[in-house]
Amino acid sequence: MAIFERRLQQKVVLDDTEAIVCTIETAQNIDGHTEYVLRVQRGPYPENSWRILRRYNDFATLNKCLQISGIELPFPGKKFIGNMRPDFIAERLYALQEYLKQVLMNPILASSLPTKKFIDPDSYSTPFHDLALQYASMCLRAEGVYTLGQSLGPIGWRLRKHYFKVVHKPQGNKHSPGHSTTKHHLIKSSSQSHGKQHTTQVCVTTSTEKDYNNSRDGSGKEDLILSWTEFGPDRYIDEKEIHSVLKNLGGVQHPYIAPIEYITSNDNGALVIRKFHKQGSLKDVLCAVSPCNPFLSKYGSPKGRAPLPLKELAMYARQILEAIRFLHSKGMAYGHVHCGNVVIVDGVARLMDVENFIFGVPSFYRPFFVQHSKINTCEAIDVYGFGHLLYEMCMGYPLQDSYARQITDCPDSLRALLESVLSKDACKSAMPTLDQLAAHPFFSEYAASFNEQYAAAIGVQKPHLKFSSNAKEQLKIAVQKTENRVRDEQKSVKNQKRLVRVQEMMTSEEEKKKIKHKAKQEQRQAKLRAQNSLQLNNGPPQTVTISASSGSAGAVMVKSDSANSITSPQDVGLMSPPPTHAAATDSGSGSVSSPLPPPPPSAPPLAPPSSLALFDQQPGSSASEGRRLHKSISGDDEYGTTTNRSALLESICNFNKNGLKKININEK
Repeated sequence: MAIFERRLQQKVVLDDTEAIVCTIETAQNIDGHTEYVLRVQRGPYPENSWRILRRYNDFATLNKCLQISGIELPFPGKKFIGNMRPDFIAERLYALQEYLKQVLMNPILASSLPTKKFIDPDSYSTPFHDLALQYASMCLRAEGVYTLGQSLGPIGWRLRKHYFKVVHKPQGNKHSPGHSTTKHHLIKSSSQSHGKQHTTQVCVTTSTEKDYNNSRDGSGKEDLILSWTEFGPDRYIDEKEIHSVLKNLGGVQHPYIAPIEYITSNDNGALVIRKFHKQGSLKDVLCAVSPCNPFLSKYGSPKGRAPLPLKELAMYARQILEAIRFLHSKGMAYGHVHCGNVVIVDGVARLMDVENFIFGVPSFYRPFFVQHSKINTCEAIDVYGFGHLLYEMCMGYPLQDSYARQITDCPDSLRALLESVLSKDACKSAMPTLDQLAAHPFFSEYAASFNEQYAAAIGVQKPHLKFSSNAKEQLKIAVQKTENRVRDEQKSVKNQKRLVRVQEMMTSEEEKKKIKHKAKQEQRQAKLRAQNSLQLNNGPPQTVTISASSGSAGAVMVKSDSANSITSPQDVGLMSPPPTHAAATDSGSGSVSSPLPPPPPSAPPLAPPSSLALFDQQPGSSASEGRRLHKSISGDDEYGTTTNRSALLESICNFNKNGLKKININEK
């Protein structure tokens, strides 16, 4: 490479349909106001993430821009007093997180430029409309046939596609090609530069604009609309061959494909001129809206949704299916089947934007089919999009998920057709082919006259689309690379889902261990609290010995500190031993005393059997009491089970000393 040779920098083309996740991590106080730290991630990889700072006023501005959609969003209100308290900031952070979640879950709101610019200002601060105006003007100036007219504003969902009215230049122009006698007033469109809130419709105007507002211009030709589209990430056709491919595509003829009036391209994108249909697309017909209204206001919350009658639905669907089959038979994929790319002209459905595959722009349903690894071919993608189109025509509203959980309120044949494409089992298995869809019993039942109508239409306009050998090779390579990119993205999404499941399982196991450990600790603490409360409530026991006579055993009762309670000797073992205190003096037979016998410091050793037998034969004690004392010392209770240490202490504390026989050692 030469020293002063300029290095070519490859332009990074973003996929605007990639899923974006936004999480508010924390809030911080900067210069007396609160700023929220947002972590944004594009796609499945955490490496493709960034952080931005947003204030509450930024959220309020976004919400004001999205109000045009008519969708109710849980946006928290403003507070002037006490808005710096930590508890209020934490509460507002949670509310703003829920608000962002609702916005990003809605496909219409998530694809809008205000949302994209809010979460990714570096990538979406480019003046897309001004660049489209510049490129379209340059292309038309070189042709010298059309004049650029009024901008139609953001009527479509693509951020990098812009629509303008065009008119034919007056005939008999003596100036050189590329120059016109009409005076252009170039005014920056605030709605397209998205600096405002789509409240003004300032655009490019010409002196021939009034002629366009009529049904036909002075030359007798129909109204025309120009669309400028930037090349997308799936454009794989070589720059040297793309002009010839577009030229061949411009001559497409089919009864169910909208014709192309003019098509050309440059290094950044391409423009296409078609006839303008005042009723709009099939989606405009289903929603009963004007096609020139902004995309958010048209489809955000339409009031006039209504499904199509079954016969019209079947006929339109069969015509669209035949147009897709024709493109695939010529070696060209479509990949953009949805109601916005279909127009109804004189009761006939026609497919539009067949050039999107060559432009490499992402599909509207791409976020859905990348979740299913079986939808990995161009034909399967078109079948999947056709299923969504059929569902919207049947129900009147689009399917907001990647598959249909339950399909009702339709005939059995139509439900079977929808389930073969949109059910969960169908998305996990292979999609049906286009030929299998065309042979489905639903069309033979509700569109039985399609073959006759198609034969009559072919007789009037014979289908035609011919590519050169180089163009066919370029289209084949583009199909292969497009499918490879879809498979790679599906693998990434699958691996990321698997990783998330593993993390959730690990987290759940750790949470279970923590909960189990916490329960054990709480159980131990509860047991200790119960023991402490028992000791505090009962206190040291007081014994009251009552002797009726010298020859009878004394009855022992243990008194508790609690009011109106007397504890029996059997319950004494359940309490802690009393503290040591002074021993009481023995009283004679027949006396009543209240001694507090001191507990022994430790359990005495077991006596030999000969000495134990003496306890049963001591005078002044009953035989049952002696046996009970023998069992207490030996460790066996009356049921033959081993007692605890408290039972031994009970026997020692309740032992009647008055019943013992005094032995004079000196007599021996």
